[in-house]
Amino acid sequence: MRPSLPRLVRILPRTAVTPTSGRPRPRIYDELPKEARQITPLIDVLQKRKQEAGAAYPPNIRIEPVISKRTFRGLKGEAIAPLRQVLRER
Repeated sequence: MRPSLPRLVRILPRTAVTPTSGRPRPRIYDELPKEARQITPLIDVLQKRKQEAGAAYPPNIRIEPVISKRTFRGLKGEAIAPLRQVLRER
């Protein structure tokens, strides 16, 4: 006779799994300070590197500004495409 899933699976009560002693659970990692958790956007990091490198920055890496729908709010549809082309770095 083949064993079935209900026969193999056994549900344990929570008290059987959690430690009943008063000691705290060991932490897997140390909590980072709040200042370290703030991540700077990648575009800011790349722009800073470009300014620091100056003319030595590789010309094949383009950094384009973030263009959202809010940027072109209130414009007609046919005017948006040419403006996007102007904003692209060449």
